[in-house]
Amino acid sequence: MSLSDQSRWNEKYANSSVSDDALPDEWLSRQVAGMASGRALDLACGLGHNAIWLAQQNWTVDAVDVSAVGLSLADQRAETLGCRAIRWIAADLDDFSPASATYDLVAVFRFLDRQRVPRLIVETLLPGGILVYETFLRAQMTREGNQLHSISFTLESGELPKLFPELTVLAYEEVERHDRSVARLSARKPL
Repeated sequence: MSLSDQSRWNEKYANSSVSDDALPDEWLSRQVAGMASGRALDLACGLGHNAIWLAQQNWTVDAVDVSAVGLSLADQRAETLGCRAIRWIAADLDDFSPASATYDLVAVFRFLDRQRVPRLIVETLLPGGILVYETFLRAQMTREGNQLHSISFTLESGELPKLFPELTVLAYEEVERHDRSVARLSARKPL
């Protein structure tokens, strides 16, 4: 990601208001239901709603985003909610290198980097660890109100599981939601 991307996200978040709740993405809450808590990594966490929710479910969370402004707002919301089990990390995912075999769970929502992120995820998951991923399908580009700037930030039908051949697919679906067209993957790293 370039400095212009970082500036763009900082500007976007500078004009954002943050609610006091921390409702997670529905795909995350559904896939995590019944799992024992552990260590989680939330990549491209934005304003931190998934990271905060995971911490409220007793997960220890590392939440990474390129925008220091977004992370500051997320930290303020977490503080308001009494959530302290989150480490906010300002980092470009092009350069971010967490320790191998560290996380029981990796969550990614509305972000796509086919080149680096799949390998990073597989390396950072512990054996038996779970990936929960949701991002845009090509159909998003034709939706009214679409804010994506490039088709390269979208997936072809059936593409998401193919980015993770080392993982065992637990669930996969493609969904037309009221506000977006997405592919959803839940997958486990073999023991």
